[in-house]
Amino acid sequence: MIKMKVGIKGFRTMIFCSLFLFIVIIFLVINPNKYINSAFNGILIWAKAVLPALFPFFFITKLLTELGGIKILANSMQKFMQKTFHVNGMGSYVFLTSIMSGYPVGAKLTSELYEKQLISSQEATRLITFTSTSGPLFIIGTVGVGMFGNTAMGFIILISHMLGAFVNGLLFRNYKYDKTSNIINNTRFQYSGISENILEKSMLSAINSVLVVGGYIAIFFILIDIFNDIGLIAILDIVINQILTIFGISSNYSIGVATGIFEMTRGCYEISTIFTDYRIATILATFIITFGGLSTHLQAMTFLQKCNIKMSFFFKQKITHAIIACVIATILSFIFM
Repeated sequence: MIKMKVGIKGFRTMIFCSLFLFIVIIFLVINPNKYINSAFNGILIWAKAVLPALFPFFFITKLLTELGGIKILANSMQKFMQKTFHVNGMGSYVFLTSIMSGYPVGAKLTSELYEKQLISSQEATRLITFTSTSGPLFIIGTVGVGMFGNTAMGFIILISHMLGAFVNGLLFRNYKYDKTSNIINNTRFQYSGISENILEKSMLSAINSVLVVGGYIAIFFILIDIFNDIGLIAILDIVINQILTIFGISSNYSIGVATGIFEMTRGCYEISTIFTDYRIATILATFIITFGGLSTHLQAMTFLQKCNIKMSFFFKQKITHAIIACVIATILSFIFM
């Protein structure tokens, strides 16, 4: 009986997804020029801002993982990571690299450590709650300076985002935690030497990963325009408008937030074109960047599904991270802006 219910649920999901994809195809056929242009804009942003920032990190971090260089950092941070977040010292490497480079490096490195049996599935689940972060290059450079022309705004968003990640990690530190068997002791893993194809392996891994990111960005640029054409963005806009009204925020910002739920770069850009108050823009941009958008979620889950992490959990912890970061951003914006 249980198997039948699961089968029916899976069948309904398949039908829903199939219908959705047919609708997307119909829109692509009806107006190909528009959506080709949407994909081009997404690829352009990927090529100009994402590719140069992520590719070197993807290559170097993969190379460092293959060489075993993370052991030095892991051993020095072992006690702190275990006591604070209930993960082994390997988590410090993922966290530091993630905050330097941004989405979806944290998810990729978590997946690699799990595949090498350096962390358990439970540790990977707790680890991702504070290592799924954007980077300073995007937050300060692209958003703060590039979109809003305000460096201070970029720093406030960055600090709120990073402090929010730390607090979020503390919030989930006991999730699926079993102190008797959950933390893998990294001292059990020994250096096994350098393989002959380590450079090629690292290069291919970096190329594959950065292409996956670019593909998701291009697809979501198309989907956002389709959602806008069928009225889905408008419906979401109404819902978000009601929520913003509760906090006394102008309805003008709702479309930016609605768009940012799907793709954070475009959401931040939409807000930058209509904002009238730096404080409100800072708080909303903090929410969008910290939540990451469904595009970023799918990028992360491309790697994290190997760790048996559910999409529902990833979504939940990004919501808590975004709320915490918004509270911090609100306090900082009233102090420094």
